[in-house]
Amino acid sequence: MKKWMIILGVFITLFGLFQGGKYFLDYNTLTDYGKGHVWGSVFLLGIGIFLIYYGARKGKKGVGSKE
Repeated sequence: MKKWMIILGVFITLFGLFQGGKYFLDYNTLTDYGKGHVWGSVFLLGIGIFLIYYGARKGKKGVGSKE
């Protein structure tokens, strides 16, 4: 298990949620700049979830694994 990836993924996911969470419901009333802010938050959420998933995989050898 790669704990640093899980910790980083949780941090990025929470950051994305806090940053864009208050604007998700107002998406239709936002300007183009505001919509970009929301999409950036969604991008951060995706990266964070991917890091959590990749770091939590058990028993599978990844690229460059020395196990």
